[in-house]
Amino acid sequence: MLYITAGQQHTFFVRTVDKDFRITAQHSRNPSLVNVRGFRMQHPFSRRQFLATISAAGAVSVSSGAIAATAGTPPDPMVAYGEEADRIVDMHVHFDEKNPNFVDDLVKVTEPLNITACVLTPYVNRMVVSEAAKRHPARIVPFGYIEMDAPDALRQAEEFHALGYKGLGELEFVKKPFTDPAYMPVYELANRYSWVILFHTGIVLRQKFDEPEDVASYRMRAFHLEEIARRFPKITVLGAHCGNPEYEWAGEVARWNPNIFFDLSGSSLTKMRDRLADFRKIFWWTGTKWKTKTPEDDPNAFVKLVFGSDEGLDGIAPALAQYRAMFEACDVPIHTRKLILGGTLTKILGLTA
Repeated sequence: MLYITAGQQHTFFVRTVDKDFRITAQHSRNPSLVNVRGFRMQHPFSRRQFLATISAAGAVSVSSGAIAATAGTPPDPMVAYGEEADRIVDMHVHFDEKNPNFVDDLVKVTEPLNITACVLTPYVNRMVVSEAAKRHPARIVPFGYIEMDAPDALRQAEEFHALGYKGLGELEFVKKPFTDPAYMPVYELANRYSWVILFHTGIVLRQKFDEPEDVASYRMRAFHLEEIARRFPKITVLGAHCGNPEYEWAGEVARWNPNIFFDLSGSSLTKMRDRLADFRKIFWWTGTKWKTKTPEDDPNAFVKLVFGSDEGLDGIAPALAQYRAMFEACDVPIHTRKLILGGTLTKILGLTA
């Protein structure tokens, strides 16, 4: 991420770098101020090398019309790439029941980043988030969390729909595999409403260390989503965590099903930070004869991803930075990046605000 300062009072973030290394930057505290222009690098290397080099350095200082790299400056959450300036949709933001100011804090974090958060909401908090979504339609999309094994799970899902919720998630800690017949009524309801459902996939946290718990990751493996997507084609099926560690299953399931997408939230982008290019082995089919319907007919295999943070509010910007590091490592085209970061979900969710 490119961070520049001009004197002691002004901080800017690079929005664009053209082929001649001319820079346009945005003021950190006043996004409408875009007036740092004309700085030019003399080193004869490519634009991508330039961005990678400066990102590795962490920061640059502007002084007397020259740019000098400096290390150790922490990234600012306002950072944004000019090519990705459209709306960002974060599919994976959990409502924090312990924070009484959660809604206000969420808006403060997402507003400067132009993020719309899909807020995964426990049933008991359904009215809080429903009302918040009406007040902040550009920042909050309500999603309902239900326990799939609860005897009134279907009734809860119906009530979420009546309140204007856009789908369900994150479904997890199930007592049976996701494809068990007991869960089919919920999927039938979701299919009727053309809902989005976010499923936990892969390894799952352990909540109790000293007590028995009826939880097993195999019940939430990515390949279970294939059957759900095929049987209920009006559901948009999202898999959290890309099946971690079974990324290949996630990739193959997404490849053949136009209504399946995955996010890379959780530990994956951290544990693979030194080998992010390996994701090209998972999303490998760009330019091959094996094709399926994709958002805006984008031919790149990475279009099967969407953005999800699954962090506290202070973790959203760092998660965004991790996605962008993966984009660079895997040479993901700008058009595909825009779809991953928000274009795909903006259309699926019918976002207009």
